[in-house]
Amino acid sequence: MSNKKQSNIKQNSDTSKKVFLVANQKIHKTNLLWISGILLLTFIAFTPTLKNGFTNWDDNVYIGENTLIKSLSAENIKKIFDIDNQVALNYHPITILSFAIDYKLSKYNPKTYHATNLLFHLLNTALVFWFIFLLSGNKLQVAAMVALFFGIHPMHIESVAWISERKDVLYVFFFMSSLICYYKYIHAERKNKLPLYMFTLILFLLSILSKAMAVVLPLILLLIDFYEGRKLDKYSIFEKVPFFIFALFFGVIASRIQSQGAAIANLDTFTWLQRFEFASYGMVNYIYNLFVPINLSCFYPYPDPKNNYLSFIFYISPFIVLGLSAFVLWSIRKNKILVFGFLFFCVTIALVLQFITVGKVIMADRYSYLSYIGLLFPIAMGYEWLQHQENKKYISLKKIAKLLIVLCVAICLVLTYQRIKVWKNSDILWTDAIDKYPNSEAYHSRASYLVNKSAIDKGKKNVEENEYDRALEDFSNSIKLNPNNAQVYTGRANIYALKNLFELALNDYSRAIELDKTDAQTFLNRAGAYNLMKQFDKAIVDYNTALTLNPNLIAAKQNRSYVYVNMGNYAKAIADLNELIQRTPSNADYYFYRSFAYFKMGNFNSALADNTISIQLNPNNNVVYYNRSFINKALGKFKDALDDALKAQSMGYSVNPEYINELKSKIL
Repeated sequence: MSNKKQSNIKQNSDTSKKVFLVANQKIHKTNLLWISGILLLTFIAFTPTLKNGFTNWDDNVYIGENTLIKSLSAENIKKIFDIDNQVALNYHPITILSFAIDYKLSKYNPKTYHATNLLFHLLNTALVFWFIFLLSGNKLQVAAMVALFFGIHPMHIESVAWISERKDVLYVFFFMSSLICYYKYIHAERKNKLPLYMFTLILFLLSILSKAMAVVLPLILLLIDFYEGRKLDKYSIFEKVPFFIFALFFGVIASRIQSQGAAIANLDTFTWLQRFEFASYGMVNYIYNLFVPINLSCFYPYPDPKNNYLSFIFYISPFIVLGLSAFVLWSIRKNKILVFGFLFFCVTIALVLQFITVGKVIMADRYSYLSYIGLLFPIAMGYEWLQHQENKKYISLKKIAKLLIVLCVAICLVLTYQRIKVWKNSDILWTDAIDKYPNSEAYHSRASYLVNKSAIDKGKKNVEENEYDRALEDFSNSIKLNPNNAQVYTGRANIYALKNLFELALNDYSRAIELDKTDAQTFLNRAGAYNLMKQFDKAIVDYNTALTLNPNLIAAKQNRSYVYVNMGNYAKAIADLNELIQRTPSNADYYFYRSFAYFKMGNFNSALADNTISIQLNPNNNVVYYNRSFINKALGKFKDALDDALKAQSMGYSVNPEYINELKSKIL
């Protein structure tokens, strides 16, 4: 070959490379602009969440009462990853670790937790764009459309605005990252395959450790193989084996943990036919809510088939699902896009379609967070196809489609922005649920918040006062809708006790115990009511039962010791207080009560020692000084007795002047 020809070939090759690089740079810049615009719209739609607080729907369990998030020490991180340390019947250490980081940053400032959720939602939106861009063959319009609706759809509010659903945004972050790595892996050169494969597997593991729903990822990998035309051979199956092993292992763990509580209902709660109807109803509603996201709620209760509450939609839903499934099967050879999208939706939502009853709701908005990607993909591809049609007969359809997209974006933005405000606090959240779908659980949850706002509204400078009358009404409404929930009776009984309506309180406590004889807290609360009624013998019986059910219930042993003091059974009181002091030697009240018991038994020196320790631990209790005055008097230490009496008086305690004069006369 001549030097001239070689020079021309080299020049053409260099030119082609330059053209490719320029085109590639253009694509990256255009993609970056589109992603930036989509993320900006998503951020605007979700900004109200940054003004929201905590709710009493698991936020108290994950944040307020969760000791695992209080430290980032190596020892505590090890505890977080211990399989036995599940939280709210879930094993998701990555999620708990993220809460621990938030706690380290701002303790109980809800804005930090909401900001983290929103950050991961924005990252997920970008990852969805990237994945769909690759999957669609670099179709920018398709990627933008799927990512935008993923970002701003009202059905995704629950996953972002609910702090406890951090597990949703986290597992999807690792899930989508894993899918992108897998796509890169199957298209990579041989030398780059192993690192991409390992990244795919590691990201899958992180996804499972964020939420167990990630176990379906191996099936999605097979779907990608199908869509990309990969052969189902020994190699493609063998490479999925580690994924299925992880999925099976963590799936068994999740099932075992959830079966320990009420998360998974007994199989005889509903018939298999009813379960199929519920699953079909859920699937139809998820699809419907993609297009018509109205009447959304944080709680969709099960119907009551015993009272013939099943509406017509429950009976026709199975036929709709069977019809859709048949159509998709028919389309396998004709429309791979539709098949991939529908199966992606089905696989990612299958575990929560209530074939096995998990939780107390028939469906939940959060379950659509990942699965809607599957439904949005074929819609976006169809829109892309329509916009590229040159035939004049499509002109009107193209204009209508564009108008519909703009209208849908505007509606989603408005609906999302407004609905996020529902998650501002527990009162607003459960009121919305009650307005949409009146049910026992919603009334119970709102009542529980109204009687203990300070435990939930952490991070607020001024917590509103508890509303016992509203709570009492809510507990009563909850009982009307479901008279078999022991916790609701206990909640109402507590309010009756606060109002000194002890007979009503005892009736509710007793009813709660009839329904659930294993709840130590109910026995503890009823014992408290007996104590206030001066029925000490009955109080002791309930405290004993509570401790039998839960030997670690400190409040039961503590209150029992105080009742023993009131009964004059000082020996038993001291025995209980000895154990309590050994467990918690910094509690001033324990020393105070033991001092009183010793004093009544004539052991004045021990009484003085305990009273002095109580003062050292809490020097602001005027009663303790007054009691020590009596002990010193009994020991003949009249000067010390007078000093303590005067100290108690200076701190606001009403001391009888005759007592002071008596001590002065003893000194003189």
